Amino acid sequence: MNTNICAKKLDSLFGPRSCGKPGMVYDRARKGWLCRDHTKERLCEFCHAEKAWARVWHQHQGIAYYPWLCLSCADVRAKAAPP
Repeated sequence: MNTNICAKKLDSLFGPRSCGKPGMVYDRARKGWLCRDHTKERLCEFCHAEKAWARVWHQHQGIAYYPWLCLSCADVRAKAAPP
């Protein structure tokens, strides 16, 4: 049984409320789970402000990983990456 609930907040008459559907994918930027309907609404793992655009290779303290980044953060990281 899946006990994770979607962390995406929806506007309602009484203010923001949780989606309420079962979470399927973990979004590290939100620190919560997203349901199948909201998986394309991940936040950028660096700026947390924009929707993620793509996974980009990144190295931090000797550990390589592929974070989800928005278009502007992906461009900045790509230009700053060594050849």
